[in-house]
Amino acid sequence: MKQITGLFKNFAGYTALALLLSLNCTAQVGDIQKSFDNYRQTALHEKVFAHTDKASYLTGEIIWFKLYVVDGTYHKPLDISKVAYVDVLDNNQVPVMQTKVALHNGKGSGSVYIPITLSNGNFKLRAYTNWMKNFSPDYYFEKTLTIVNPQIAPGPMTAVNPAAFDIQFFPEGGNLVSGLSSKVAFKAVGKDGKGVDVSGAVIDSKNDTVVRFRSLKFGMGSFMLKPDAGTAYKAVVKAGTAAPVTKDLPAAGSQGYVMQVADNNTGQLTITVSTNVSNPEPDVYLFTHTRQSLENIKRVVLNNGVATFTVDKNSLGDGVSHLTVFAGDRKPVCERLYFKRPAQTLAIEAAADSRQYGIRKKVNVSVSTAQNADMS
Repeated sequence: MKQITGLFKNFAGYTALALLLSLNCTAQVGDIQKSFDNYRQTALHEKVFAHTDKASYLTGEIIWFKLYVVDGTYHKPLDISKVAYVDVLDNNQVPVMQTKVALHNGKGSGSVYIPITLSNGNFKLRAYTNWMKNFSPDYYFEKTLTIVNPQIAPGPMTAVNPAAFDIQFFPEGGNLVSGLSSKVAFKAVGKDGKGVDVSGAVIDSKNDTVVRFRSLKFGMGSFMLKPDAGTAYKAVVKAGTAAPVTKDLPAAGSQGYVMQVADNNTGQLTITVSTNVSNPEPDVYLFTHTRQSLENIKRVVLNNGVATFTVDKNSLGDGVSHLTVFAGDRKPVCERLYFKRPAQTLAIEAAADSRQYGIRKKVNVSVSTAQNADMS
């Protein structure tokens, strides 16, 4: 098989996955696994976790923290970066405190002093390495900290405007396509970042109601939509007693592919791919990976524009997996995420070395794990 390791260096989005599927279908899965692992080693993902001594502070105190750096794929300690950066940001995303931390064997500890002039409020602690700047800031570690300045009186309480929210719509698979039914998920959040209960309706360009929807929990929900060609859709959304808010839905493409993932709690996932493309390539591919760890590649032939894949959930890794669909020309056309709840648990037992202790006598505590959890 042709060596494609060098091609992975310019990976962006689906590109490297498309290169994998451009291999001859007779290539052994082991060879594909090896090529994918070679890519993963050249595009290594780091993750940082910051453990603080507490979540609320007074001005003039010190924030003590410890950092752990792990491989983004296997969640094992990673000794690559030697320096980590820690910022504390205000509501305007402006750093009010910054520091650098030396790392050794994927661990580091440090502290920052909270200025006595800082105002009351919630602040964001952010931790990252220089290597992580090569990727999206979504990979940075973030944690909310509450800081109180006892010298400043709390501001007056203001009434919360229930209409002050934002709602986003996410077609399953990534895009809406004219004439094809798709599930559209939505999420409504307030200015505080928390979910807002909403209800609404989707209307077409003639102001006719197409579908009604209501959030289920945390401001999230979904509805089915089959867009017509050349028709724009809007959602009229309402929260509480406030005036309705109107938001445009993503525009539907004239041709393309859509996917629907069904989880019937049977241990199997059913992925249905539909297309309205004229004379499409007969083959459709499903590429599945968890944190860049290749799980499987499947190929199905379209039948009247529809292809169905079945995936054993036991074959997926714990956490978030990517399900990517490629057309017969080896180009990515759909993708969605699937979360598998970790099955393994870690039970910890702590016990003292004596039932009674004298005054000022040192206490030794032993900790044992009843079950070892695989962190990968």
